[in-house]
Amino acid sequence: MSSKTDSPLSRDAARERALIRIQAASGALFAVFLLAHLVNQMVAVFGPVTYDALQGGLRRVYQTPLLEVVLVAAPLLVHIVVSVWRMIRRRRAGRAVPRSSRARLQRYSAIVLLVFTFGHVLATRGASLVYDVFPGFDGVAYTLVWFFGYFFPYYLLFAVAGLYHLLNGLTLALSRLRLPGPGVVRSGRLVMAAWFVGAVALAFGLAGFAGAFDSGVREAAITSPYARLLGELDVAEPVTR
Repeated sequence: MSSKTDSPLSRDAARERALIRIQAASGALFAVFLLAHLVNQMVAVFGPVTYDALQGGLRRVYQTPLLEVVLVAAPLLVHIVVSVWRMIRRRRAGRAVPRSSRARLQRYSAIVLLVFTFGHVLATRGASLVYDVFPGFDGVAYTLVWFFGYFFPYYLLFAVAGLYHLLNGLTLALSRLRLPGPGVVRSGRLVMAAWFVGAVALAFGLAGFAGAFDSGVREAAITSPYARLLGELDVAEPVTR
C-alpha cells in the first residue's frame, strides 16, 4: 500500500517545489548580469565616454565565452522555460493566480520581458557576433534619433520592467532558496522605493542617450558604425544631419 508521500498529489507538489527553486536560482544568477546592464544604462546620463568605458569593462567580463553561457544565456533560458512551464502547470491544475499587487507586477513585468528580450538580444548581441559591431552609446542614441516615438517608450518600459522583476524576484529568491537575510530586505515598501529611485535613474539615462545633456550626441549617433550597419542591412533609412 502506497504511503501518502507517494501519492500523485504529493509528487506533484514536490515537482512544483523543485521548479520554484530552479526558477529562483536561475533568476538570481541572471540578475547579476541584468543589474550590471541596468546600471550601465543609468550612467548614460554622464555621457558617451562614461557609458562606453563602463560597458567595455563589463563586456570584457560577461562576454567571455564561459561566463556568457553560465552567467547570461543558460540562466536566462532556464528561467524562461521554467517560468512558462509553471504557468502551464498552474492553468492545467486550475490553481488560482496570486492576486497581491507585488505578484501582479511581477507577472506583468515578466510578460514585458518575455515579449521584448529575444528581439533585444538579436539587435545587440547579434550585431556584435555576426558583424563585429557593438551598438555602444552612439548606437543606442541612433535608434532614438531614427525613431524616438517607438524606442524611447520601449527602452523605458523594458528597463523599468526588468528592474522591478529583478528587485522583487530577488526578495522571492531569498525565501525560496532558504537563504538568510534581514526581514527588511523582503519588504514590499523597500522594493517599491528602490524601484522608483532606479526608474528615475533609468529615465535620466535614456535622456542622456537622447542628447538632453550633450548637443553632440545626434551627430555622433548618425555617423556611428551601428547606424551604418542598419543602413547597409536596409533596416533603417539613413538620418540626415
